[in-house]
Amino acid sequence: MNKKDAYLILAHRNDYLFNTLIELLDNENNDIYIHMDKKTKNINEELIKNKVKKSNLYFVNRIKCNWGGFSLVKAELNLLEEATKNNYRYYHLLSGQDLPIKSQNEIYDFFEKHKGKQFISFQDEKFKFEKRIKYYYPFQEILGRKSFKTLYGKILCNIPIKLQNVFKLFRNKNISFQKGDQWFSITNDFAKYIIENEKKYKKIFKNTYCSDELFIQTLLINSNYEEKLYSNEYNNPKVSTKRFIDWNRGTPYVWKKDDFNELISSGALYARKFDENIDKEIIDKIKLHLSK
Repeated sequence: MNKKDAYLILAHRNDYLFNTLIELLDNENNDIYIHMDKKTKNINEELIKNKVKKSNLYFVNRIKCNWGGFSLVKAELNLLEEATKNNYRYYHLLSGQDLPIKSQNEIYDFFEKHKGKQFISFQDEKFKFEKRIKYYYPFQEILGRKSFKTLYGKILCNIPIKLQNVFKLFRNKNISFQKGDQWFSITNDFAKYIIENEKKYKKIFKNTYCSDELFIQTLLINSNYEEKLYSNEYNNPKVSTKRFIDWNRGTPYVWKKDDFNELISSGALYARKFDENIDKEIIDKIKLHLSK
């Protein structure tokens, strides 16, 4: 078993924040795997690789990712498929708008202390997400956010649902589903279990609505790995995945310089999300803090 961890990054910008994230993850205990959205142009992979001194850095096969579409799950699977070839201790999925808020030594030691546990979040909102998997959403991948942001999108997406209600064409009747944040830290065994069951669950989740928030959670609760959860507390990723995500002040909230003390003292290991166009100073404050 490889004693190193794999960081899997879903990114759509090659910006200052993304490069800061790579720099902060660069450590002898880590390797880094990147999926850069294919819609992002002018990506010089070699230039990015040259910035990493201690970790091995890999780019996986790039696809176009659309909000709420199965393409997000596929990008996640591309990362896992490539990384599991090397049998890492843990696999940590982050977005390109995340940052660690603890040192790499602290993070590594935490997961060593709780080795074997699965860090996956759950939300107690079954009544809200049941419709996501009951119907076919044939236009979700094509329309993305337009599926509910525009009148045209709403009409186009509602027609298939109305027809399915008329003819009682409901799907996924005998499967238990669960919802949570996409981001996780999981063991090698569970990561390989996901890859082994990819074809089965692809059929289930393709043409669902926002399957990226259902995929990992559903695989886990329909397996023996549910017994290995670090925390089964609902609606608290700060505990369940050690990620500080604030859904009360935003969707999610973008951290700012005045939030520095709150972040550092939170007990979480990572935080999302950050945006240099909104507040670059908080990114620099965290970078300086961790460099010490």
